[in-house]
Amino acid sequence: MICHGQTGENTIYPMVPRLGGQQVQYLAWQLKQFKSHTRADQNAQIYMWPVAQAMTQQEIQLVAKYYAAQSPMHSASSPRPGVSAGKQIFLQGIAAQGVPACMACHAVNATGRGIFPRLAGQRYGYIVQQLTYLHDGNRVNPIMQPVAEKLTNRQMQDVAAYLSGLH
Repeated sequence: MICHGQTGENTIYPMVPRLGGQQVQYLAWQLKQFKSHTRADQNAQIYMWPVAQAMTQQEIQLVAKYYAAQSPMHSASSPRPGVSAGKQIFLQGIAAQGVPACMACHAVNATGRGIFPRLAGQRYGYIVQQLTYLHDGNRVNPIMQPVAEKLTNRQMQDVAAYLSGLH
């Protein structure tokens, strides 16, 4: 809980994701991936592999339920450029590039469902970083990787600008 904080809203490390209000299934799935080393992006290897390795399946479920029960947080930062473009991508996708609407999986208000994470209010830098990992193949995810591969850097930043400002 040191990095994410007791409520899942760490304010010290800007690249640490907010976990408060996150989907319990998503949190448990990610912890299991860290434990089995199947989520192998750089930050996962450095920070989460050692933590998850020491966790039992019961502890994984308890931690996932704990953070899911916390209140979701949102960014207090000023609006970023690209919010309108990001909203359009999130709600409508980009047909010309074969990018589906993000809301199809993450819900219209970006609160997520099941294994699809809550993105509303997530940190801008974290969203950009994860989309970049997926785009470049440094984070393997059979659902998101084919989508992220089709996005430009600007489009990833726009989507992150939109999502980080949601409550």
